[in-house]
Amino acid sequence: MFKKTLLLIFIFCLTGCGTGSKQPEPAAPPAPAAAQSQVVTITAAGDFLMHMPVVQSARQPDGSYDFKPIFSNVKNLLADPDLTIVNLETRLAGPAYGFSGYPAFNTPTELAYDMKELGIDVVLTANNHSLDRGWPGIVNTLHNLEAAGLLPVGTYRSREEAGKALIIEVKNIKIGLLNYTESTNGLPLPRGKEFAVNLMHKDKIYADIENLKAAGAEVIVACLHFGAEYTRYPNRQQVALVEELLQRGVDIVLGNHVHVIQPMDWPKINAGSSTKQCFVAYSLGNFISNQQWRYSDCGVLVNIEIAKENHQVAVKGVDYVPVWVDTYVQNGRTKYRVLPVEKAMADYLAHSDPLLTAEDYKKLVQVWQDTTSLISGACPVIAPRQLTGSKV
Repeated sequence: MFKKTLLLIFIFCLTGCGTGSKQPEPAAPPAPAAAQSQVVTITAAGDFLMHMPVVQSARQPDGSYDFKPIFSNVKNLLADPDLTIVNLETRLAGPAYGFSGYPAFNTPTELAYDMKELGIDVVLTANNHSLDRGWPGIVNTLHNLEAAGLLPVGTYRSREEAGKALIIEVKNIKIGLLNYTESTNGLPLPRGKEFAVNLMHKDKIYADIENLKAAGAEVIVACLHFGAEYTRYPNRQQVALVEELLQRGVDIVLGNHVHVIQPMDWPKINAGSSTKQCFVAYSLGNFISNQQWRYSDCGVLVNIEIAKENHQVAVKGVDYVPVWVDTYVQNGRTKYRVLPVEKAMADYLAHSDPLLTAEDYKKLVQVWQDTTSLISGACPVIAPRQLTGSKV
């Protein structure tokens, strides 16, 4: 089922719905269409927040780790798109550094290989846990991600590596990728290696945007680790930065870090003598974590359609899939699984998932209502993807 073919291009380089934009509300974005020539679907998930109970649930009798069952219910949603992006909020430094969760994360390297098998392509590594195992953690994490066939962005092993403009060509569309973090939890960058983590410095971001444009990027995606944790709406600094980036040439902004879902926006931006359609998701929430309370036990998979017509590339459509982290007990051990909310509700009502309880169903309904009301309340034209034949 894994059908993706990505071409990496490294070039060495020496407003709309209710989140601050005053543009008129645009027409409803169509849901991503079936694959066709020069049409690309980008899917993005939220935080892989690898708390130790999640890690321990994946431990096998022989001491190895298998994370794939956690994501088996959403594998097709990760593998089917042309390009899938996730945020890795842990390090893969290796067993010599000890496995741990919050506040200083380190996860078994099997996670990288399982992510690749699930259909993930790009892994964001610039976040507030980038330095949880210091310089060795950065180097080893990048090595382990690349060994698994994944493409990391946001942290670097050399100044030369950090100076590359990253463009991925998919179906003849050149997609530029950027990743920055607001903080490293107070941990200083290694002396003499200030290039190691992309910090959210405006001058650098602006220069990187120009470098991508000069290198031929037709779409620019900026992935930002920012905002105040556990707040369900973006703050003024988030909104202002996003507006600046869109004006300077970014087409898509994907936010992480706050561990709850924040609104999306579908703004039109003036671009010279014309306008261009953009998309913003201020926070995709948690994709997997042990945060089992309301608003943090869930996230969204967002699907963005990019189309190229007459040599012009534009953001054409967007929808999203609410997901929820279910916990259950198997052979005396707590297990985790990520479920698409709408399908899980339908499965419960059809009695086709024996692991779901009446209490789980109440939580699923709550997540669906919380998520859809938040997103449609901010931007009514963005709707969830329907995964079942019945309405929720």
